[in-house]
Amino acid sequence: MARPRQRPSARQNYSRTDRISEQIREIVATELERIGDERLDLVTITGVTVDNDLNVAKVFYSALVAAAEDRTDVIDEGFEDVRHRVQKAVGRGVSARKTPRVTFLPDDVLNAALRIEDIVAGRVEPIAGSTGSTDEA
Repeated sequence: MARPRQRPSARQNYSRTDRISEQIREIVATELERIGDERLDLVTITGVTVDNDLNVAKVFYSALVAAAEDRTDVIDEGFEDVRHRVQKAVGRGVSARKTPRVTFLPDDVLNAALRIEDIVAGRVEPIAGSTGSTDEA
């Protein structure tokens, strides 16, 4: 008698580091809400990447309002002040033998996308030399 064919579970479709990255993203976002630091009110956690050896978890964040108001140093100070509490929450929440060290990095992808959108719409001029076009004819 043949065994019934088993479908792969959703868990098998993603690597272990991807699952841990998503778990850390949720833990960090929840913990930042729980902490309630005013400096980090309009900060969005956009993603997390974890090294294969689980040494470092890079937490990427977006703070468009702070960047527009040139207050990124305040955001950096806020993350430095809450890093220990977030690290403890990650340690409690991640079910792994080793807990990655959490570092916070700005996510420049959204800013770059908004800049490209502004250039295409003609609201700003591209930076000289960075257009990538070859207009030398």
